[in-house]
Amino acid sequence: MQTLVKKIAITGGTHGNELTGVYLVNKFKANPNLVKRGTFETLVMHTNVKAIEKCTRYIERDLNRAFSLKDLADPEKYSYEDLLAKEINAELGPKGSADPKVDFIVDLHTTTSNMGISIIIDNDNTLTWQLAAYLKEREPKVKIFTWKGDTGDAAFVHSIAPNGFAIEVGAVPQGVLRADIFLETEKLIYHILDFFEKLNTKQLEELVGTVETYDYLELFDFPRDPEGNITGMVHPDLQGKDFMALQYGDPFFLTFEGETIRYEKAEESFAVFINEAAYYEKGFALCLCKKKSVKIPTMP
Repeated sequence: MQTLVKKIAITGGTHGNELTGVYLVNKFKANPNLVKRGTFETLVMHTNVKAIEKCTRYIERDLNRAFSLKDLADPEKYSYEDLLAKEINAELGPKGSADPKVDFIVDLHTTTSNMGISIIIDNDNTLTWQLAAYLKEREPKVKIFTWKGDTGDAAFVHSIAPNGFAIEVGAVPQGVLRADIFLETEKLIYHILDFFEKLNTKQLEELVGTVETYDYLELFDFPRDPEGNITGMVHPDLQGKDFMALQYGDPFFLTFEGETIRYEKAEESFAVFINEAAYYEKGFALCLCKKKSVKIPTMP
């Protein structure tokens, strides 16, 4: 394997009320030896400091939707998060460059949904998938979710680098720090650092075969009246059941009048980001996906 990684970034606080990433970055800044390895540099950074200070998701717009190439190049985009995205892009990228400042970005998130430990991927790059498969091998409970949702052109923080993904761990309320979630995320980070060290020292056994993934199908909204008001809730039989198979006729939503709205698609799917608090403003209740076995791409 000829791929060498010289610098990676671990980012937290992209959403200022997701405290696991915020406090892990604090820990790594205070104890840099924890993320120091012999063959590459690890940069740790808080991405949205103002939102962290206010313990809110963002100030003016979602920073994790501000990194499309179109938005980064648009001089008319000048909200706080748009300007911040351009600063971060200059520090870690620039996006699309043949010689970016970092080779890989791991962006740390939490979710109010019961997602367990999930990796969110929106690129097909070999190094990203080799690492995802490596993590799945060492932590079988890890779920790999490929996202093609509300972002269009890849607009996440980690899209600045040629390789990267987000880590989503939950369920944890917004603005709350949970020790178990913190420790699970920290453990995954150390696996990531081990992967890159093994890669650079040619001690990594390249993974072949397939890996299980959950691929995006569609975003699904709550039931609403003609004025757009929510008229039902995620059904109790579905709440907290992220990555559970949905079959035709399964309970889906429960109206305020007590009527069960059932899943009506013929094909099996799986629900993720179920009742995520941050997605109410985006207008969806959950994301539907399909389970697949994906061939792990091999290194050039």
